[in-house]
Amino acid sequence: MERPMAEVEIVDLRGEFKKDLAREKDGAAAGATKKSSEPQAVPLSAPLLDALRANLAAGGQSVVFLNRRGFHNFLQCHLCGVVISCINCSVSMTFHMRDRSLRCHWCGARVKAPEACPECNGFGLVGQGFGTERLTEALSAMLPQARIERMDSDTSGRRAMRLELVERLRRGEIDVMVGTQMITKGFDLPGVTLVGVVMADLGLNLPDFRAAERTFQLLTQVAGRAGRGERPGRVLIQTYAPHHYSIRAARDQDYDRFIRRELRLRQELGWPPYSRMALVRIEGPEAAAVAAMAERAASALRSQVKNAGDAKDAKHLRTDAMRVLGPAPAPIERLRGRYRWQVVVRSAEASAMRAALVAMQAQLGARDARGGVFVGIDLDPVNML
Repeated sequence: MERPMAEVEIVDLRGEFKKDLAREKDGAAAGATKKSSEPQAVPLSAPLLDALRANLAAGGQSVVFLNRRGFHNFLQCHLCGVVISCINCSVSMTFHMRDRSLRCHWCGARVKAPEACPECNGFGLVGQGFGTERLTEALSAMLPQARIERMDSDTSGRRAMRLELVERLRRGEIDVMVGTQMITKGFDLPGVTLVGVVMADLGLNLPDFRAAERTFQLLTQVAGRAGRGERPGRVLIQTYAPHHYSIRAARDQDYDRFIRRELRLRQELGWPPYSRMALVRIEGPEAAAVAAMAERAASALRSQVKNAGDAKDAKHLRTDAMRVLGPAPAPIERLRGRYRWQVVVRSAEASAMRAALVAMQAQLGARDARGGVFVGIDLDPVNML
């Protein structure tokens, strides 16, 4: 039997934040104080908490989605301002409460969280931000009668562990499942009647032209977990960007409207599918050598565009058919101990782009002659980070 789609609502976190500020102001006027070291709270809005309580009272199961692991996103010293970062990667380390460790979610490095700041030796380290571990703790405090479990790669990295959690949810042994995108991947959960998305716009600000597409995809996937059984489903999407077209289209389950807007924007900007793209990634152990090789790669590609445009018989390539963007450091400049730069090539004609890339490789020389610097080419790249 075909069932109606779940009812989807957007919760504007900007309004919820203003209400919190007003409550703090009222509390301050009444003499209440807030410790300066108190960490940022998990944004669980009143509508979402009310819905979770009502669903629990009605015997329904809930899924709460947050696409971020850990307890705090990072530890920062409030005395000197330093943020503890990975020694191998140019990213902060995530704090995990269960074993009081700091972990890099890119290279897997793990260290014990220090008591004192490694920079100033002061005792000013405070956790900032939140992930699924902290969200689970907050929900446990607010819904003490609920049976709450967490599904992310920290608790259920192996497939057998994921399936065990899903089976427990199906048997009604779990009231609330907190999870990352791991829980959105096609599980049929007939007892789930409520889905809450804690931060829908986390992926919108990534440096990737597919950010809106991936946000829409993720939201529609997670919304599809609600209302698959006999009872109707409800979805609450919390966001600071309630008017973004990907979030509004996900609310309305309107793929046609989303794709029309997305394709129009990509056409205006010349992104795929209105062009072919290649990512030239340059990486190595020495920052200066990597930057220099990236400059050489970009220069070689630009010379191919210029030469083709100047040549009278170069009918296969218009001077505006290919663009070279960069060089620039990769969004994650250092990963697993190697520095990374990149050059993006966009072309209306795939054959012309391939010819330019082959010529670039010839100009840069054999891999052995590059002094430990690797130059890789990713056609139609999936990962821009």
